[in-house]
Amino acid sequence: MAPPPPPVPSAGPLRANAWTGSEAASGHLSADAAQWAREDHVLGAPSATLAADPLAGLDPLDARVGWGLVLPERPGLTRAELARADDAPEPARRLAAARSATGVPVVLRYRPGDLTHLHRYLPSGVDVPVPTAGDGARGASVGALPWYLLLLGPPEDLPWELQLVLNASSHTGRLDLDAAGLEHYVEAALGGWATAAVDATSPLAWTVEHGPADITRLLREEVGAPVVARWRGDPQIGDRAVELRGPGATGDALADALAEQRPAVVVTTSHGATDTSVPPEEMRRTLGTLVDATHTPVPPERLLRDWQPDGVVWYSLACCSAGGSGRNLFEGLLDPGSSAGAVVAAVAGLGPTSAALPRALLGAPRPARAVVGHLEPTFDWTLRRPDTHVSTSAALVSTLYDKLFQARPLPVGPAFRAYLDQAGALRSAWALAGATAGSDPAAAGRALVAALTSIDRQCTVILGDPAVAPAALPPQ
Repeated sequence: MAPPPPPVPSAGPLRANAWTGSEAASGHLSADAAQWAREDHVLGAPSATLAADPLAGLDPLDARVGWGLVLPERPGLTRAELARADDAPEPARRLAAARSATGVPVVLRYRPGDLTHLHRYLPSGVDVPVPTAGDGARGASVGALPWYLLLLGPPEDLPWELQLVLNASSHTGRLDLDAAGLEHYVEAALGGWATAAVDATSPLAWTVEHGPADITRLLREEVGAPVVARWRGDPQIGDRAVELRGPGATGDALADALAEQRPAVVVTTSHGATDTSVPPEEMRRTLGTLVDATHTPVPPERLLRDWQPDGVVWYSLACCSAGGSGRNLFEGLLDPGSSAGAVVAAVAGLGPTSAALPRALLGAPRPARAVVGHLEPTFDWTLRRPDTHVSTSAALVSTLYDKLFQARPLPVGPAFRAYLDQAGALRSAWALAGATAGSDPAAAGRALVAALTSIDRQCTVILGDPAVAPAALPPQ
């Protein structure tokens, strides 16, 4: 029996914001795409959006909100030692103490393979499981899940899957830094970036375009251009907002603008490097590096030559700009012989990976506040629906202006909450489409697009402490 035709057959190939070293990755759906659309690919399977809570954006020092440090459950430690953070670097212990709402830092342990619970150990040795779904108590009390969580360590120790699950229930960030970088970040965080020289009225957008048929044009149309328009419509920002676009979006131009403008917020849309022509270790080292208008990767050290992040919040819409999850979530969706199919398989084969740019920005002598990036490619169907051509980026555009540019801006975690919550809502749409697939021929296509877009939202991750807020606009 011939396989069923793939859903959305008239929409053309999927285009990804991944640069293979010689071309932009794209690929037609495989013959198994209809089956892929029936399977659940959302980690942690959130069934709905996180319920709105008036406490969710408040002070982490409020015990009803809470802030927790997530560490691996290391073998060889006693339960009393697991209750403390003695195995964490000293700067992390200082940050946890400063964020404590009760005087006792909240230390939560990840047990390898268990994505359903974190574990809080009491000094007596009692193990208190804490559900990661957020369906139990919330806050800083024993047994409760804090609204703010900071994972400390590389994805080899605290897998990206854990962060993606926690994205659905909490404001979750990660620090994966060496000793010097962690010291820099914590010193700045504890000081509230009080000496930061960034200018909240001078944001910067870097929007690469490689022609109308390339996904970079869509990235600018759906995210970059609307964000810049919102910035320029603000009376406190106006023409001070800078956009480098098209041929002007080179690596050198970005480095020069950063040094001159000292923006408090940077938004970049581009391909991310996924060079399948180099050995795996080299691909791993350069994974997610921003690719400029000349198809040249922009190494972080070039940006840091004459500029320090110094309190910037940076959002990067590029393939693997945060790293790679180590899983091929798109296996069975794409033609494996296509460039997109080859890219997602090669990236998954690298294992869990952190990208270089976030580590460089967050660990600099004058570090960034936060970097928000993606673990997987963004596909064109997740920005504009292939069936109705309706834009799906309104929540992201709102975040990058309304939530980040205020006299009292929200912390980064709550600021991105509405966008990340779409993962649950889209999974619900996927389930509804699946329930009607037997009677509605178009349901399989809706399920596929919902699943693909849900993955994109869930794989948007925060690097840095989610409780930090961007630099404030001056009072009007």
